[in-house]
Amino acid sequence: MVTVRETTAVRPAAGCASRPLARDAAPAPFMVVGLVNGHEVAAAVPSPAAAVRRLLDWLTLDDDASAVWYLREDWPEPVTVVARMVSGAVGETRRTAHLFQLLPGDVQCGPMIARCGTELCPSEVEWLRLGAGMPCEQCLAAASAERRALEAVAG
Repeated sequence: MVTVRETTAVRPAAGCASRPLARDAAPAPFMVVGLVNGHEVAAAVPSPAAAVRRLLDWLTLDDDASAVWYLREDWPEPVTVVARMVSGAVGETRRTAHLFQLLPGDVQCGPMIARCGTELCPSEVEWLRLGAGMPCEQCLAAASAERRALEAVAG
């Protein structure tokens, strides 16, 4: 997982200059964009968990707000993230760790679909680090089959 500083960018008002981000700041891989209280807002964040937290914060501020999140379109490759249902939402044996592939620029605005086909709502999941949790065998098989197919083509 990439760890970077969280930054927020808001479109400056007409006639105001924007300040560039610090040069030493590593780019955050995820973006959250929306319309809150009639203003366009955007935030660069380091993880899907941070993206969902920011999105939910904005929706709390304004009943009419709308927002989405995504892996930045200029990110060099897809990112696979791991998540499972939050504790108490389902029985422990159903809290398997699913794999979700995020493609650069693909907007996330509803349930996420795991490699196995399971749909989970991002606001109701626990985001995991790689290797944590009981893995979903179907997600692992789908990821493995995709890798073998790519190796055969490259081969």
